[in-house]
Amino acid sequence: MASIEDTGKVWFKGKFGPEYAIRVGDKVFVPGKKENDIVDCHVEDDTLWADLQDNKAGKRTGRRFPLNLPATTPATLFNGFENTKHADVMVVTHQDKGVEEFTVSGEDYRLEAISDMAPDTFLQWLKDKGWGNNEAD
Repeated sequence: MASIEDTGKVWFKGKFGPEYAIRVGDKVFVPGKKENDIVDCHVEDDTLWADLQDNKAGKRTGRRFPLNLPATTPATLFNGFENTKHADVMVVTHQDKGVEEFTVSGEDYRLEAISDMAPDTFLQWLKDKGWGNNEAD
């Protein structure tokens, strides 16, 4: 079974700063963590699940990365990786085709007490809302 083997930052040519990244097997994923986001990621079945929450903005985003997505964006492993050699790599980003996303903000964020949910509870809440069934996407 696949698991998260390392985390760190990658650098994209032409970008201002490095971005948070996760290595699962020999593939690196960039979940799209912003400055104020609290991120929680885990692997379940053949999927990397990313939970990104910005309490300050009152917004929480769930992203689902199928592990079989092709890595097509060039990047350089930057820092923070402890079990991965520095290298130029191809990565999967949160903007790639095949990555699913659902964001909760505004009234729904407050009324549903989204900020208080544990990551697994938030994921189940999204599934209960039909995320992944093309009803909530």
